[in-house]
Amino acid sequence: MAVKILIATTNPGKVLEISQLFGNSLFEFVNLRDFENMPVAPEDSEEFELNAMFKAKHYAGHINMATVAEDAGLSIPVLGGWPGVQSARIGSDDKERIGLVLDRMKAFAGDDRKAMFVSVAAFFDPVVNTIITFKGILNGRLLAKPKGSNGFGYDPIFFNDQFNVTLAELSTEEKNSISHRGKSIKALANWLEGYYR
Repeated sequence: MAVKILIATTNPGKVLEISQLFGNSLFEFVNLRDFENMPVAPEDSEEFELNAMFKAKHYAGHINMATVAEDAGLSIPVLGGWPGVQSARIGSDDKERIGLVLDRMKAFAGDDRKAMFVSVAAFFDPVVNTIITFKGILNGRLLAKPKGSNGFGYDPIFFNDQFNVTLAELSTEEKNSISHRGKSIKALANWLEGYYR
């Protein structure tokens, strides 16, 4: 019998990526779209790890179900790590967010355009009060204009040297093989296989 776990997001892109990263496993996933009137967890920490942990505890507490929550974002060293934990909230949609980043990066070239994606996946089991986190990082650089139509968020401007394309030009499988989320979720999935066996 499958273990039911909540993926604490309404973002269909994240739901797809996370469920695919678990592969053919012993888990059955639901997400926040499956629950009406769920109070939204505030994300007011400046650290990805604390936000992920708080979200996992918040949603698990409301439905008493083991929960996977993830906080991720784009970090640009030359801009002091901006947008960081605010990555999903600096604009009203992906197009506007990309525009804001590209506007702030106009003055920079070469190594100053280096950036990284950071992901922290948290798991919380409210029955036994277990919480654990896993972190993944993907390094790259920012292009001056978007390329590609796959993925979501900042994928169209995030260039990956390994594949020599943006993340938005990769298939979901290719992206999952290298991505920050792929690294954090795969580590969590491996840990959960042992936790529930």
